[in-house]
Amino acid sequence: MVTTRFFLCVGLLTLGVAVADDAPKAETPTAFRPVTRPKFPEVKSTVRTDVDRFIVAALEAKKLSLNLEADRPTLIRRVCFSLTGLPPTVAEIDAFVTDKSADAYEKMVDRYLASPSYGERWGKHWLDAAGYADSNGYFNADSDRPLAWRYRDYVVKSFNSDKPYDRFVREQLAGDELVGFTPGGDVTPAMVEALTATHFIRNAPDGTGESDGNPDEVRTDRFTVLEGNVQNVMNSLLGITVQCARCHDHKFEPLTQEEYYSLQAIFFPVYNPERWNKPNDRVVPVGTKAELAAVQRRNELIDRQVKAAQAGLVAFTEPLREQLLNERLKDLPPETRTSVIEATKTAKDKRTPAQVALLKTHAKATEFSDDELAKRFPEYAALRDRVKQTITEREKDRPKPPEKIAAFVETDPKPAVHHLLKRGQHNQPGGEVEPGVPASMSTPKNSYTIATSVAGRVSSGRRTAFANWVTSPKNPLFSRVMVNRVWQHHFGTGLVATSDNLGASGAKPSHPELLDYLASEFVHSQWSVKALHRLILTSAVYRQASTPRNGLDALDPDNRLLARFPLRRLDAEAVRDAMLHISGELDPKAGGPYVASKRSADGVVEIPENVDGAKRRSVYLQQRRTQVVTFLQLFDAPAIVSTCGKRSPSTIPLQSLVMLNSEFARLRARSFATRLLRDAADTEKRLSMAFRLVAGREPLKAERAACEKFLAKQQEVFAKEKDAEVRALADLCQMLLASNAFLYVE
Repeated sequence: MVTTRFFLCVGLLTLGVAVADDAPKAETPTAFRPVTRPKFPEVKSTVRTDVDRFIVAALEAKKLSLNLEADRPTLIRRVCFSLTGLPPTVAEIDAFVTDKSADAYEKMVDRYLASPSYGERWGKHWLDAAGYADSNGYFNADSDRPLAWRYRDYVVKSFNSDKPYDRFVREQLAGDELVGFTPGGDVTPAMVEALTATHFIRNAPDGTGESDGNPDEVRTDRFTVLEGNVQNVMNSLLGITVQCARCHDHKFEPLTQEEYYSLQAIFFPVYNPERWNKPNDRVVPVGTKAELAAVQRRNELIDRQVKAAQAGLVAFTEPLREQLLNERLKDLPPETRTSVIEATKTAKDKRTPAQVALLKTHAKATEFSDDELAKRFPEYAALRDRVKQTITEREKDRPKPPEKIAAFVETDPKPAVHHLLKRGQHNQPGGEVEPGVPASMSTPKNSYTIATSVAGRVSSGRRTAFANWVTSPKNPLFSRVMVNRVWQHHFGTGLVATSDNLGASGAKPSHPELLDYLASEFVHSQWSVKALHRLILTSAVYRQASTPRNGLDALDPDNRLLARFPLRRLDAEAVRDAMLHISGELDPKAGGPYVASKRSADGVVEIPENVDGAKRRSVYLQQRRTQVVTFLQLFDAPAIVSTCGKRSPSTIPLQSLVMLNSEFARLRARSFATRLLRDAADTEKRLSMAFRLVAGREPLKAERAACEKFLAKQQEVFAKEKDAEVRALADLCQMLLASNAFLYVE
């Protein structure tokens, strides 16, 4: 399989060169130009915020306007799902609806921004964009990444604490260099977070732990890791595709092949195919040198004590074994008895064929268990028990293994020179390249400059220079890419629809001035993501109703002008998590190792109901590249191959079928029904509570009548069952969870 893939890659690269030769070069894309704070456009309408000025100006040019503001139950449900991925509780809805203060909406937004669920929601958005997975990929091998979850927890914590976005990214690119990590040196608690962050540069598939074959194939697999991580970094942070430049100057973007390999050279000190560490070997133990040495000494002492106790037992046992053997062989001729005993004393791998045959003949006499020996010799039984107790006591004194971090750290004080690869072929090195960045994204005030090496520092400093260059306010793409992602997750589509590609081959921005305004405000707020949320969520364009209007679709079929709020289906994680939340079963435990998925005999990937953590939020479920939980996959959760900045939404029959037939859906409906029976006194109150939990509002008159009729029919169906009431109500709850009122946010 490896060989097939290698030659396929070579063929594709060859095709890439042929196509590129005749491709015209585009002018510098708008997104590569410096971010400037635009002038506010003149508008006739009264606007709520400066964000609205740009939207309203474009609408007025088409003789359109925004919708009126949505009602409060709709707004709180929209905000709650946007910020936390969960529906609001009935108490939260009531508190907002009855709050008469002028800043009731702003206070509601701030409450959800302060919720621990916010980091879980927006952390997952980042993890997708960063290409995070709990497995290494590489075809069906797809081995485990046992420590990757620490990076996931770092991301969730960073969003919850509103860590400045530029610092967040610098830590991920060069956390080890920022905290002065030295291989074999101290790893203090203050260094752990930054070292954990560097797993970002390990997110790409890495099957080199399972890779085999000839040297060329192994080399290709190793280069693939380097290429994948460069692609992840550039796509997620700067929204530009670079992989085309592996074998030739980029067809569309202002990026040369030499510049591409200069980008590779930044990460080459770790991803050098000639000095390779397998992925699960790239770990850093936490602790000072003195602490780690003390742990090692303690373990060695305990090992010696255990070994001595075991050796003493063996020495005591040997004569007893021989005595028991003699007793069992007493009827044999002396010469035969001597030969059998000699054979038992000979190591298995050194026994002659004659000895093997002899022991086989007398197996019944020569093979006896430890318990049989203890039964024959009480003194042995007593000593054996004392030795077992001693070993148990010694093991209790064994120190806890040091915590380990799967980090990206340089260990070579003299990293090798990197080379451009001719036509991208891994066995065809060309000229030497220095670490560097594309000239088209650099300015005199933001150039790539490696600081002078500090004495005793092993790391090259290349990534610190890269991190400073990437996160500079002068970088034209950095702030634009992030504000575009945030806008996308609030409205379904970014101001630039291709969120991983803001370059020449990407989509044109619908509101370029608004994109720059948000980017400049983001920088001005000291890179606060929460401030960016407030800026967007308090705008009239976000708070407007989603109600269609006559003639609007003809003028703006894709709703790019945003004359109404876009109706959106919940994403996969929100569907699953909201079902658990509504049924009252959601496990709030945060962080820690993932909850493992399992593939059933019929091919369904699921989280068994009886495992610990089965009802935790979806961000904590195993993210295995080749084994996406089926329920989530059906609602478009990605199998992470590289990055996933934007999911491709689908509407397929299987989505309805899984809501009607899956065990997960049936169990949630049953628990939901049990909750209603416990917390509401009669059918009228239960229906009211059910709709408020599912849709955030009271049922309409027609909905209430239909539900009452359905319940009556189902109770007739289950009339002979002891739990007829809960069964009928569970069926209704399942229908509500499968309804558009639940699955869509208005």
